[in-house]
Amino acid sequence: MCSWAARIGVLLAGVLLTSLGLGDTLQYGDGQADGKRSIGGGGHLTMFDAGAEGRWLNRIEMFGSRYGTATPPDEDFHLYIVDADRQVLRQVSLPYLLWDRGEDYWRTLPIPPIQVPQQFGIGLTFNAEQTKGVYVGTDNVGAGHSFSWLPGTPGKAVEGLDWMIAATVEDQPDGDPEARDLVVLQDGNAFFERVVGAEGDPLTISTVIHGQLEAEQVASIRFGAITGSPGETNATIVLLSGARIDCKVLSADENGVRIQDAGGAERALPRADIARIDFR
Repeated sequence: MCSWAARIGVLLAGVLLTSLGLGDTLQYGDGQADGKRSIGGGGHLTMFDAGAEGRWLNRIEMFGSRYGTATPPDEDFHLYIVDADRQVLRQVSLPYLLWDRGEDYWRTLPIPPIQVPQQFGIGLTFNAEQTKGVYVGTDNVGAGHSFSWLPGTPGKAVEGLDWMIAATVEDQPDGDPEARDLVVLQDGNAFFERVVGAEGDPLTISTVIHGQLEAEQVASIRFGAITGSPGETNATIVLLSGARIDCKVLSADENGVRIQDAGGAERALPRADIARIDFR
């Protein structure tokens, strides 16, 4: 699922720099895994130099694998973009179901284009336990740029290695910087979008970039995932009965929609009862 082809690059000042024709992929070490780690109660952070202020971070990849139960936990892990002082600029909530269990592989972690300062970092936390988590690959290096870290802390340098995290930076955004909704497809692919409506039977979901998506293609939609604070997407849901519900949409999948109604109560609406969703 979303494995990534082998990189061809040159070692430059400790950074594996791969030309893609559109920008630069930054990664430390030689690109070959020397080990892997999971940090219970902690997280992983690697700092990068984009080469200039204001470039666009268009792609993030990580080499690793999920461990634990065959079925992924029904929870999110978190990706952070930080500045040189380790202050969080963006937080992204991503579902555990993005990871296969078992063999290590390169996984693209979906983000919208994010403009970053010249010195920036990528952090990951998995709420790891002995029987649940994600191993992050390590690459042995002379002088590392990686830390054992949690948001709000400076972190502790990990000596002699870097996390196998890769960042592609470009001069222009590749995608929609305003996208806030994470769409996860049944085939495992995932991307950020702006979901603008849903209607019909079978249900068709309208998006800005990808156009019309059939509901049977979609495993999950996470609204407001870029902020780490789902629940900010306002909508009116029209039921087949003709009733209209003004609400905040919290999440959706092929079975139905979870909402917070005007009274603050959370409710699950079955797909079979919904005629249309109008986002605003």
